[in-house]
Amino acid sequence: MSELSGDEINQIVKKAQGGDNDAFETLYRQFSRPLYNTIARIVGDAETAEELVQELFLKTFRKICSFNYRSSFYTWVYRIAINMSLNHLKSSKSRRETKLPPEAWDAIPSGRKDDKDNVFLKEATLAAIQKVPPRQRAVLVMRIYDDMDYASIAGTLGSSVGAAKANFHFAMQKLRNYLKDYR
Repeated sequence: MSELSGDEINQIVKKAQGGDNDAFETLYRQFSRPLYNTIARIVGDAETAEELVQELFLKTFRKICSFNYRSSFYTWVYRIAINMSLNHLKSSKSRRETKLPPEAWDAIPSGRKDDKDNVFLKEATLAAIQKVPPRQRAVLVMRIYDDMDYASIAGTLGSSVGAAKANFHFAMQKLRNYLKDYR
């Protein structure tokens, strides 16, 4: 599916708010994959990410009439996705083994795909990311994988820009510490 403009998305949202199920399906097709990738990187588990994306779009379907166009639709649903991911991590009693999908590796710099050391470093990096505390991990994902600026991160999390910068700094510090043996 090609990328839709903001005006096109707003027209589709208006149709979905009016009860047009095809319009909502279009929104799902447009945004489910990038939201899945973000959620998977935060929760560290592909199955859980799939479940959370389904729950996210059910919640979005029920609440779409409350979307008020003060931000883009994607920003609105992205904020819900981040909050759901953090809430899931808070309520999750047991830590499961990290099982991220291959696309979660996309933003980790690499050399040749078939280099065994490179694969090992990627696996170590993904495992280290999952050791970072949830809020810091969310900031890390938003900054590195989703290329968000600190003001956008702060807006998404309802915090200050300084807090977003501090969370990113501490997350990177922890990653460096976890990965010090791989330099």
